[in-house]
Amino acid sequence: MPTHTERVIATLRRSPGLNDAELALESGVEIRELTRICHYLELLNWLRRTPGPDGKIINILIVP
Repeated sequence: MPTHTERVIATLRRSPGLNDAELALESGVEIRELTRICHYLELLNWLRRTPGPDGKIINILIVP
C-alpha cells in the first residue's frame, strides 16, 4: 500500500498543477496531512507551490 507521500506524488504526475483542495480530493489524503507533505516536498525541492490564476496555491512537481 503506498504512503500518503507516494499518493500525492503519483497524483501530481497524473494531474500537474492541482491546488491543495483538488490534490486532497484526487489523492485521498486529508487536507492537513497533504499540506504538511507539500511543504516537506517543497523543502526537498521536489515541488513548487505557487499562486495560480485564481489566487489559490497550486502544486507543481519538479522532479521526474
